[in-house]
Amino acid sequence: MATQQENVTPENGATRRARAVPTVVTPLTKVNLALPFSKITVEEPGKDTAELASIVAAMAAVMERTLDEPFLPELRKRAEALAARLR
Repeated sequence: MATQQENVTPENGATRRARAVPTVVTPLTKVNLALPFSKITVEEPGKDTAELASIVAAMAAVMERTLDEPFLPELRKRAEALAARLR
């Protein structure tokens, strides 16, 4: 069981009892989350998405040629694979 401590306030010099520290802490906040599953729709990627993926793949290829970074070849391959899937 926790003990109480006496505190002296600087304003009036009076003592007061501090509250005991709880030994078990339980969460008191509840959060309800409602997800709109009825509004989620899955669509085929449009022309704009495929075009954007092609641009990203081209940029990855340019970066691979101009920068010496070990992760760029894998990044280029992934971008090209995504662009091919979306065509």
